[in-house]
Amino acid sequence: MSSTSESNSAPAISTLTATATAYIDVFRTLDTEALSRILSDEYNHRFAPTSANLPGPMDRHGLIARLKHVGEVMSSFTVTIKQIWPNPSLRQVLIWAESETNFHKHLRDSDDNEEWMKRGEYMFLMTLDESGEKITDVLEFLDSKATEEIVVMVARALEKKSSAKD
Repeated sequence: MSSTSESNSAPAISTLTATATAYIDVFRTLDTEALSRILSDEYNHRFAPTSANLPGPMDRHGLIARLKHVGEVMSSFTVTIKQIWPNPSLRQVLIWAESETNFHKHLRDSDDNEEWMKRGEYMFLMTLDESGEKITDVLEFLDSKATEEIVVMVARALEKKSSAKD
């Protein structure tokens, strides 16, 4: 007796985990080509909490542009997975992660390495397509305090970059 659920089988845990891990690794490399390969055409990205006052929601092109913008001031934004929970039946992956900034040295307006190293914690809830190889939606819960500090440092780096052009 054939079951209709066989034709709508959930993606393998290994596939979900590999795609989610590739997404997280993109922040370390800032590789927009790698990012574009794993985002669906219908991709949607939201930040929470709204009190963080970050832009959004973003589509696929918006996230790629944001990553390019980050690359203007940072050589990497290393995000490390602390724990991962794949859920094949929902085609979702929940990731608890921590981050560390790595601003370009020539854009720093001080020599204080600790001042320019910001750390944060994040939760990413990813929804993937039927294959488990493309991400369709991310709800990113971010560390409000760390994000506020990072935004200030990005502004300082952009200011130095702008003044260097003059």
